Amino acid sequence: MIRTPLSTTSVLDEAAEVVSLTASPWAALLMATALPYRFLQALFIDQLIEVHDSASSYGNLLGATANVIVITIVIALAGRAIYARACRLAAARGTAPGREAWRIRPAALACYILTASVTMLVGYVSLFTIVGYPIAVIFAGLAVGTVEMNERVSVTRPFAHIFRHAKTVAIPVALTMVFFCALFVALANLAAAASLATWLASAIGGFDAPNWQVLFSPGNRRYVLLLFAGALMIVEPFWIAANVIYVRKAGAEESGDDLRAWFDELRSDELRSDELRSDELRSDELRSDELRAGEELKEVPA
Repeated sequence: MIRTPLSTTSVLDEAAEVVSLTASPWAALLMATALPYRFLQALFIDQLIEVHDSASSYGNLLGATANVIVITIVIALAGRAIYARACRLAAARGTAPGREAWRIRPAALACYILTASVTMLVGYVSLFTIVGYPIAVIFAGLAVGTVEMNERVSVTRPFAHIFRHAKTVAIPVALTMVFFCALFVALANLAAAASLATWLASAIGGFDAPNWQVLFSPGNRRYVLLLFAGALMIVEPFWIAANVIYVRKAGAEESGDDLRAWFDELRSDELRSDELRSDELRSDELRSDELRAGEELKEVPA
């Protein structure tokens, strides 16, 4: 139900509630499908940094890693689409979704793979620009938020849904800024957790603690890349839920469903209050009947 007007705070509040409803097993499924992609993504970036100017000499290595990444991207996008459906069901019903979250339409999944691939390509191409990459992130969020709107396979229709919901650009921009800050908060928490685990492990015999200090330090490039991958996986469920809630609330405001939902809620409250009043009246009548019957019995001579 659309409970509050469309705003950044209302979207974030309802997204947090939706994530709590979908944490088990749907958020776990999302992380499980994203794990191979994030790991190989970190590995590929590490390989590029390692070979540096000699990348052309390692074409087979980089190409093999990239080919495997393509497979893991499809798996990760399927996990996102399933989780987006689970978020939509949880937001609509107010309860944790069941097996129906698996029943995503093949056409919707195909359209989402298309839109997500385009936004990924634009994001990677504009990675070093100031404006291009955030815009790609915004459109990636709208792509996952509108995934269930695609009822049949089309090349242009999915992008039309995205651009229609991008008209109110202030809220998607605000959400992107919030999750950009949340990414670094998650990164700091992961780094603190790793440092704490290293410190605790150093008190246990049989471990080479000095080498652990070197491995789990900001000077280790692979460790930093894995921290970023883990932070992205932590933030991703909230990012998907927020975009699903935004698309749902924006569509409701556009079609007037929010007003209908509000009137239905008022009508149901009035019906419940009428039922309570009628129950109270019936109980009062029964009580008065019992009192009259008792008085009549007292007046009857023995």
